[in-house]
Amino acid sequence: NDEPLAVSVKKDGRVFIQDAETKVDAVAAKLKAISGNNADIRVFVRGDSEVNYGRVMEVMGVINAAGFGRVALIARQPDSQHSAQRQKNNKKGK
Repeated sequence: NDEPLAVSVKKDGRVFIQDAETKVDAVAAKLKAISGNNADIRVFVRGDSEVNYGRVMEVMGVINAAGFGRVALIARQPDSQHSAQRQKNNKKGK
């Protein structure tokens, strides 16, 4: 199975693997169980736009320390409404 596993970090710092909430100290064990101890599986980490960057790095560090080498940070593309607001703010000098 080459489907990547998704790990999400919500803005309040809670961590989810797929759709199941998981404590940070259980992330490694759960990823190993889900992947059948396949450290070559891809793991996509997605952080909420408002989450503390350090929290996302903490989660990625735990995953890397568990031996998973194919970990990628997924960034959400800005939607047109946010982009338009940013451009408007930039023109105002904000």
